[in-house]
Amino acid sequence: MFILPSFLLASLITTGVNARRHVPPDSPQYISHGEQYDYVIVGGGVAGLVLAARLSENPKTTVRLFEAGPDPTGDVNIDTPFFGGGLGASQFAWNFTSTPQATLGGVAPALAQGHCFGGGSAINYMGYCRGAASVYDEWAELSGITELRWNSIINVLRTNTNLKIPRPHNYSQVINASSFSGGTLDVTYERGSDLSGFEPYFVDAFLADKEYPVESADLTDGTGIGTMLGGPHTIRLSNGTREYALPAYGWLTAGRPNVKLQHGSWVKKIHFKGKRAVSVEVVNESNNSTHIVSGKEIIVSAGAINTPKLLMLSGVGPKSHLDNLGIPVIKDSPEVGSNLWDHYSAVVMVEVPEHVFTSVSLGNATLFASAEDEYHKFGRGPLATPGTSSFAAERVPDDVLRELNATFHRSLPKDRPHILYQYTVAPLVPNPTNKNPASGFVALVQPEARGHVRLNSTNYRTDPLIFSNYWGSSADFAIQLWAYKRLLSKFRGDAIAPVRVSELYPGSNVSTDAGIKRAMQQSAFSFHHPGGTVSLGKALDSSFRLKGLEGIRVVDSSAIPAPPTCHLQAPTYAVAEVAAKLIKQEDCT
Repeated sequence: MFILPSFLLASLITTGVNARRHVPPDSPQYISHGEQYDYVIVGGGVAGLVLAARLSENPKTTVRLFEAGPDPTGDVNIDTPFFGGGLGASQFAWNFTSTPQATLGGVAPALAQGHCFGGGSAINYMGYCRGAASVYDEWAELSGITELRWNSIINVLRTNTNLKIPRPHNYSQVINASSFSGGTLDVTYERGSDLSGFEPYFVDAFLADKEYPVESADLTDGTGIGTMLGGPHTIRLSNGTREYALPAYGWLTAGRPNVKLQHGSWVKKIHFKGKRAVSVEVVNESNNSTHIVSGKEIIVSAGAINTPKLLMLSGVGPKSHLDNLGIPVIKDSPEVGSNLWDHYSAVVMVEVPEHVFTSVSLGNATLFASAEDEYHKFGRGPLATPGTSSFAAERVPDDVLRELNATFHRSLPKDRPHILYQYTVAPLVPNPTNKNPASGFVALVQPEARGHVRLNSTNYRTDPLIFSNYWGSSADFAIQLWAYKRLLSKFRGDAIAPVRVSELYPGSNVSTDAGIKRAMQQSAFSFHHPGGTVSLGKALDSSFRLKGLEGIRVVDSSAIPAPPTCHLQAPTYAVAEVAAKLIKQEDCT
């Protein structure tokens, strides 16, 4: 996650940051029974809130949603886009950590996930990208859900978003406005005046590349390869605040008597009668009381890490693993917890001139006061941006892939990039001298290797074991190293020279393959895009139901069978919309 100045980080970390670590022991004061709903949704992130909003459109359908984390409504650190960098260390995040990874030289990477209404959309950096069309076609083929094909799902993506382009839009970027309509979720490009002083130089480094040039493209219309300048982001143009799943979807349920959203409510177990899920056991985090809530259907939307964890705690998962922990097996489902994918990055960092506003600028009282005044008065300026507005997605040339023996990556459809490059005006590695930083990072977005999630104990409050397996095949590692060297050459090259004062990481003295490899491993961090752990086509059928069970579905990023080629939030919104439509259609039959 982004590293902010200590004074700002302290303001972001409230007294509740570790509340989930210090709740009373698992000894409920009482257990109450009796509530019953048509749908009980576990998890109030993107998918859960989409489902609650769409399923409750029918006033005869009753919906109850439980979210373990807090309600972030009105929190300045969530609403202010530039403050997003500190949220991975706040009460609004599950602070997961992977097991030490051999491919990273023993590094145990952090993997923060959303822990509040809005989930990841409340703590991410608001990047909105849909990526290559062929990925969605692959999902449809793997799942048997034709509505996931690009030609179908683009209609979902179009109608659930509302594109805002500032006027005048005084910078060059290909924009296909026809891929948006007047939907629920606001998506915007930045004002030219708000673009970081580092931004055009970063993009030009790819546009002007003589060997492997990357062209400007709109990566929201099914195009997979190209550069994007100035967004787009899930930010409201009207006031410069974060747009996320709670205001976009959760507030649609306000006033509906047939739906109830409840935060601070941790679902510890799903109960079954035979092979049918019938209820959930919920712990109220405020008083540690436990109650049972029944549903005609249980829909698990707890995310790529917590969804398989909850299923395994409830007896659904690999039989040998559950037997080892003494958990009675409801369904031997080896695919639950498997197929974990993510986008994993490595960092290059430079010192930039003082006129480039960075997270370190927040420590300058004069600069911060000026930025805050502009933001509060006009909803613009650096605080109205995420500090990371442009990126480039490219496909590694076939001659390079042949040289790296990357057969899997060569076989991918030609519209897919393998690599995504991005930057942020914040230090992504330690910055002990407090220099003014800009960090570039690069991620392999179509990995061959997969990881998995397993239980660490039968205690529902214990974090699971995450075997992330980043860069886990020889070809994955080789491509990532090739891309990291390419990013390093960009940051050391002429295009960025006008805004490069010095190289902070890995340092200009690092030039050997061994040194560059170590720098890549030591700076490695997650893009926070995990998915696939309860995959469609493997663990789930074409109705999002767990195979071999009744009355239970999974709808969230864990259901997505293969990674998209860029940021995860747009695909997650769309998959949840598709699932809601399928469920509602079944209700009508």
